[in-house]
Amino acid sequence: MLLRILDNHTQYVDQNKGKRQFLSLMTRIRATQTLGATLTSRGSYDRAANIYKRLIEDALKNHSDHFKPDRCLTLETALEVQDENAQDRAWKLRSAIDTVYDECLCDYNEVSDAMPSNLHTRIKDTINKASSKITSGDQQHGLTEYINLLKDMKNNDKYRDLISPAAKVMVNESLEIAESADDLDLKNRKLRESLDRVYNEVRLPEVYSPSVGPLKSKKQKPKDSGMLVVDFNQAGGSMFSYQIQILDDKCMGGSSHAQALLEEEKKYLSFHGNLARTNRGGFASFRILPTVKDEFRGILKNTKAVMLEVMNLEKQNIRYKFQMANEAHLKSFNWQAEFIVEPDNQFHTVVIDVLSFWPTMFGHVLSSPGNVDFSKVDCLGILISHVTVDGKENPDFVEGPFGLAVRSIRLIKNKDDD
Repeated sequence: MLLRILDNHTQYVDQNKGKRQFLSLMTRIRATQTLGATLTSRGSYDRAANIYKRLIEDALKNHSDHFKPDRCLTLETALEVQDENAQDRAWKLRSAIDTVYDECLCDYNEVSDAMPSNLHTRIKDTINKASSKITSGDQQHGLTEYINLLKDMKNNDKYRDLISPAAKVMVNESLEIAESADDLDLKNRKLRESLDRVYNEVRLPEVYSPSVGPLKSKKQKPKDSGMLVVDFNQAGGSMFSYQIQILDDKCMGGSSHAQALLEEEKKYLSFHGNLARTNRGGFASFRILPTVKDEFRGILKNTKAVMLEVMNLEKQNIRYKFQMANEAHLKSFNWQAEFIVEPDNQFHTVVIDVLSFWPTMFGHVLSSPGNVDFSKVDCLGILISHVTVDGKENPDFVEGPFGLAVRSIRLIKNKDDD
């Protein structure tokens, strides 16, 4: 049992049940942080503020028992911010969410790698302090707060190692503008953009880890046939036991539907169904869920490319995505890479380099490709969607039937790897 003091009253909570509910709430907060970071990086501050606001309102209404009174007050105070611009409003809400999230993790003594570097605390404090000065009319001193912090990060080896090359470029460019430009609003915008990027990289390292980008596709055949891990061609041919799960847009009110059936006589898995854009839908997928997660992660270790043997069963909808995800975080992010299968009634071998996988969530691209963290991957899948892997409209998407035959999934590794 867990003893907790709330408003001077003693309350006993079932520890296992409370912990499960807590972790579920933390997962939702993490997903909202990730989506909000994506929206703000695109300048969609109103949308980011709205999702933060909805999260806080729901947390206070339905999960307040997980928060101490001072943390409830932090969230309630953030909701009172109404008259500031969208960027500041989104930041104040996000700042409150992050503060409560970090304090809750400390209370429950969760895994240490869930906590970001203390750099994020300094950035958060600086932005709060500087934005208050700018709002009160002291814009020059507010900008000085930003500039001093960015210069410290630029000259500190420890901080430099925490951020990606893209973020370093943003920091350098914002400091150059701060030194040369006369437009105070321009300086404020550029300095805040670079600080926001660094803040999100430090808080969400699994999404914003440094990336070298995708490799160009090679026309030559792979040097080896890869390690066969999933074989739909023969019973018992796979390296691990698994279940198949269908996930389509009916989960969000759409009307697309899909099936994934093992065709024993034809010796392949048939992923087929019908696509529709009703109620903003337009996707269908199947997932391969391993029975033993740790065993599966060991199989994935040191993977350099994924090899698929597939055939298009229809004359339309030729663009698919292969995805690697974390089943426990299906509402946050996963990694996806596209492949095209021509409708010629033949099986094709498709090779996808791991550096071509993009981190995405709900169709939103979160950062550059090339940063798959296999320690967090515990399921595989194939997806068809009206959105491309880089977040654009799929030019090959057609409402109506789709079908893909999957014979096998193989992994290509370095010769020296086990």
